[in-house]
Amino acid sequence: MAKIMTKREVRRRKMKYRVFAGLYDFVAILAGIAVIIVCCVLLTTLAKWTIATFNVSFEGLLGLFNDALIVPK
Repeated sequence: MAKIMTKREVRRRKMKYRVFAGLYDFVAILAGIAVIIVCCVLLTTLAKWTIATFNVSFEGLLGLFNDALIVPK
């Protein structure tokens, strides 16, 4: 047989679920902000690394390209 609940018990139970849902939403927002910050840091690091190694990465290719275009005497 199903338990009969009073209005007060129903309100208390709903309030408990609302509190847990609100707490879960708050934690999810904090986790999302943390993920966004980590992604921004990773993108910044990648951009700095790419700019710093651009000359080193294409030095060999530029040398080959210059040798192919400039005809030695």
